[in-house]
Amino acid sequence: MSQYAIMVDIERCIGCRSCETSCKIENGATKTRNKVVRIDPKAGSRLSFMSMPCMHCEQPACRQACPTGAIFKRADDGVVLIDQSKCIGCRFCAWACPYGAMGFDEERHVADKCTYCAHRLARGEEPACVTKCPGHALSFGKVEVLGAQARSQGRSMLNIDAGTKPSTFFLARTRA
Repeated sequence: MSQYAIMVDIERCIGCRSCETSCKIENGATKTRNKVVRIDPKAGSRLSFMSMPCMHCEQPACRQACPTGAIFKRADDGVVLIDQSKCIGCRFCAWACPYGAMGFDEERHVADKCTYCAHRLARGEEPACVTKCPGHALSFGKVEVLGAQARSQGRSMLNIDAGTKPSTFFLARTRA
């Protein structure tokens, strides 16, 4: 299996929320499936932001918590999706997600989340959030390729892991 991933370059994110807006427009969603988080600066550092899409974990807590089996992980690319016809709206998946990535569609009463724009992937395109980021803070590709890219730039990939082995990484400067 090959695993898709998103890499967020914290130093390039300007907090414009283009990723949120493009996600809503592309998916016809009432709420964004991607959030921009503000990181308040410590003394001597600057204000930072970072995009927080679904982590598309290797071991998704949301899938384990779903009582109907509505959440599944595609074997060919590792994308975690929801079969909304099986979702009963219990929100167990949202409570289980350690990253707060699971949303809820109030109109249809079903769970909703980032899909890496699966419909775009099927056409050979990148997710809308990646293509619309004016600061080029988001990169999309295979986990191995993004990792090699980060290492070649002398950057470190931070992985916020709550035991689920997420596939979203945060790029930061390597400290000496």
